[in-house]
Amino acid sequence: MIKHILLLCSIVVTGLGEPGPLTLEQALELARNYSPELRAARMYVQSAEKDIASAGTWKNPKLALEAEGIGWDNDLFSEGEYTVGLSQEFQRGGKQGKERNTAFKAVDVAGYALAEKTVGLVDAVREAFIEVVYLQESGKVQAEQEELGRAFVEVAKRRHEVGVGSELEMVQAELELEKTLFAQTCCLGELIAAQEKLASLVGIPVKELPELIASYFDLEILGTQVLDDAHPTLRRMGAEAERVRAEAQWAKSKDTSNVILGGGYKYEEAGEVNTFVFSAKIPLSFNKRGRAEYAAGLLRTDAVLAEREEMRRSLQFELSEATALYKGAVAQAEMGRGKLIPKAMQAYELSRAGYEAGRFSWLELIAAQQHLADIRIGYIEALKEAHLARIKILKLKAEGI
Repeated sequence: MIKHILLLCSIVVTGLGEPGPLTLEQALELARNYSPELRAARMYVQSAEKDIASAGTWKNPKLALEAEGIGWDNDLFSEGEYTVGLSQEFQRGGKQGKERNTAFKAVDVAGYALAEKTVGLVDAVREAFIEVVYLQESGKVQAEQEELGRAFVEVAKRRHEVGVGSELEMVQAELELEKTLFAQTCCLGELIAAQEKLASLVGIPVKELPELIASYFDLEILGTQVLDDAHPTLRRMGAEAERVRAEAQWAKSKDTSNVILGGGYKYEEAGEVNTFVFSAKIPLSFNKRGRAEYAAGLLRTDAVLAEREEMRRSLQFELSEATALYKGAVAQAEMGRGKLIPKAMQAYELSRAGYEAGRFSWLELIAAQQHLADIRIGYIEALKEAHLARIKILKLKAEGI
């Protein structure tokens, strides 16, 4: 069974250059380049940037042609009048600047949304990576346990054949081996599922996913963690508030009427008179809709800012919680490595020596061996919990984007 696990972990990723194991940084780079979600977010940023080109531009001028008295008038004489004019609308109240400002704020929102999605992707890849590494390390312990279990079975059989050991000892040894193989079967299914998830994130077939390497057994000491205002989620919500405020100011400026100026050439056929004509128009603004939209926009701005403060509080709590969990997992892992594993190893060696000397039973030897394996796997699980908490801290600190 363990051969199948090792085979799954030994295939080389194509396109990574020289064949070899996959590091976390390589996995993150693959994920950033592949992610459809990030590609869509980048397109939203590009779309928002394109909108700037059309925001706040001058309105197109209007060309007008008027003709009066064409043909015969009431006096049966042709006295046609023709006017060709060009008019231009001039926006007042700073509408153009406010429209462009709104477009720039939309680019900020899209940019921070891209950073936010990048943080989420990096977090997902890190978690999937650690899950695979954890299962790899657990598989190594189970492989050693399987090898030792097979040796126990052979010893029990030989002892039974020469009449030194009992049939019960042989059956118990075989049972422990079967239990190890059963645990490996569960581990294999979990490993395949974890590899499938990681492969889907980095965009390569699971059959091309190699063995992963990471500093799994190295942990660092962390102090008190404080949430940074530069977190992408907070910056996106802040930018969203600024965009809503800019839209409100733009809406308020719409109450200011625009000026339409025109000029042209008029020809009176009856007197063959050519004159220059000039016009000016200012729409009357009786209904101040912009004021209502401005007030509504300010309320929405305050709502977004309030949500941002709530998000800050929630993220700070999550950061403090993850830091506490990390410290607890580190302490547990250090206890396992510094005290439990050495003691369990000592107990196993004493049991084996005592069994060979006839002082301990076969059950005591197997129990000591199983206890050692359980403690080693528990140590690996504690490391996993520490790494997952550390990943949560990195996400909340927005590191690695």
